[in-house]
Amino acid sequence: MGQGSYKHITQKEVAMTAGVSLSAVSRTFTEGASVSPSTKKKVTEAAKILGYKPNMLAQSLMTNRTRLIGIVNSNFENPFLIQVFDLVTRELQARNYRSLFENLTEKCNPEDILERLLQYRVDGVLFISSVLPTAFAEVCTKAKLPSAIMFGRGHVNGLINTITADNFGGAAIGAELLLAANYKNIAFLGGPKNATTTIDRKQSLINTLNKHGQDLKVIKHCEVYSYDEGRKKSQELLQEHPEIDAIFCGDDILAIAAIDSARKLGRKCPENIGILGFNDMPMASWGAYNLTTIKQPIKQMVSAAVDIIIAQIENPQRGIETRILACKAVERGTLKNK
Repeated sequence: MGQGSYKHITQKEVAMTAGVSLSAVSRTFTEGASVSPSTKKKVTEAAKILGYKPNMLAQSLMTNRTRLIGIVNSNFENPFLIQVFDLVTRELQARNYRSLFENLTEKCNPEDILERLLQYRVDGVLFISSVLPTAFAEVCTKAKLPSAIMFGRGHVNGLINTITADNFGGAAIGAELLLAANYKNIAFLGGPKNATTTIDRKQSLINTLNKHGQDLKVIKHCEVYSYDEGRKKSQELLQEHPEIDAIFCGDDILAIAAIDSARKLGRKCPENIGILGFNDMPMASWGAYNLTTIKQPIKQMVSAAVDIIIAQIENPQRGIETRILACKAVERGTLKNK
């Protein structure tokens, strides 16, 4: 073996060093297996001296568990999701699970992505998307694979666990903020038309305005939740409808893009136009934007999603669950004072 190359220490070597049986070593590194405290101490000390690392692939063959969770996302352009990925991977690592990411691009076949995840024998799948292809829920159900979706709705037949913010309630809070600041000509800048987050937030905004005798004046949709799409559509909106005095944005990245578009057109925020976001991603608090927004309880959502998937892994007979978590307003500086 060449200098500097890595030598894989075997369980047999650990057993010889510890003076125990090979099966005792195996049990020590198998979660839930029975092993006495004294034997476990001998094995762990020997493993530390030798630099032994358990072979997770070999363990997965014995336990039929890989401790891998597939993460499927369809929008890596939104910086808000970086925060979500960070929280998800931290939460899984704290539970001794690991992540396997798949990027569901417009060129990908959803069935192919799920097939790859099944080939890696993931223990569960978490979809981070507001648009869930029907095939995903159906394939997961057929394969008896624990799964959940964040930021969307469950399948119409209730085939998948759902963890989401209260988009209707959050949008109603945002609409009340705009009305309290006496905005009269309100527009909506949302994401894809078929995204459940867009649908729910837009409809709740319309309902709340109507309840107060107002109408939503303009609706613009972006093809994706991205800064570039937000700049393009917000600039169109402001140029085509100069009477608009406030924009309810269905996502913080669209709101940040709208602020930049307003600046380019010489309209100061909040003096000349009010802009409201949704999510409360870290960038929203930056001094350059100081965005008033609706906060989703992301940490609680991530914890709930991981809880549900692992609970279903441990108890396959567990029923499907939906959790809807409340949003709240975070008032900064992009709306007029009430």
